[in-house]
Amino acid sequence: MTDAELAARLRSNLLGFKRLQASGIPDWSLQLPGVWAAVRPTAPQVLFLQQVLFSDAEALGSSLGSLEGFFRGHGIPAWRVQVPSGEPRAEDLLRQAGYLREEAFLAMGLAFADVPPAPPGTTLETLSTLDELIQLCARVFGSDVSPQPWHRQPPSTLHAIALRKQGQVLACGLCLDEDDTTGIYLVATAPEARRQGLASEVMRGLLAGARERGSAAAVLQATSMGHGVYQRLGFRTVGRWTNWVRRLERPAPPA
Repeated sequence: MTDAELAARLRSNLLGFKRLQASGIPDWSLQLPGVWAAVRPTAPQVLFLQQVLFSDAEALGSSLGSLEGFFRGHGIPAWRVQVPSGEPRAEDLLRQAGYLREEAFLAMGLAFADVPPAPPGTTLETLSTLDELIQLCARVFGSDVSPQPWHRQPPSTLHAIALRKQGQVLACGLCLDEDDTTGIYLVATAPEARRQGLASEVMRGLLAGARERGSAAAVLQATSMGHGVYQRLGFRTVGRWTNWVRRLERPAPPA
């Protein structure tokens, strides 16, 4: 499986996951031709919850005015557009519209046919609801803890696991299956339990489950902190994506 194929699988799976995150309230998302956006008004300062994904640069350029109105209307002070590698036209359009290039992250993927199985070495728990996972992610990432319907009743394509010790969830992660691709998200370790290999164990559990369900590939986004963990598990870098951010001087009041 080529790098381009894995990157395309990530782009598609990520859109599915972001749509799931915004599924609780219809007004929190905006669908335009070739462009999709979502807000989280309950956490307006959390940048990664205010975002835009696109499939076509020209469609993105045509949508920038509508996108600004959408985010301003929800009182969002800053939002981001994720730009995959090899999209210079999109970058030019965003720069002209006042967006600034900020942090970058790595797109990574693996084809299961190329990587031998490596099951976890400890007991992992399947989570039937996402309440504990969301609470831990809020501690680690500063994300929103507002309850959403998909937290209590995850779809059958979503699979979450946790590593628990003495009744406390110390590490967790989830994955979304779409067609024969598994996207991995929200892998988190409690600050007091880091550097013990717990995230790697969770990852092994997620990958083992994906194999059993017949997935052909796994994809994810990696920060520099997590890159080495994922690489040791067989993932390879298939692109470098950049966040282009539009920041308002002052938060706009809600409409």
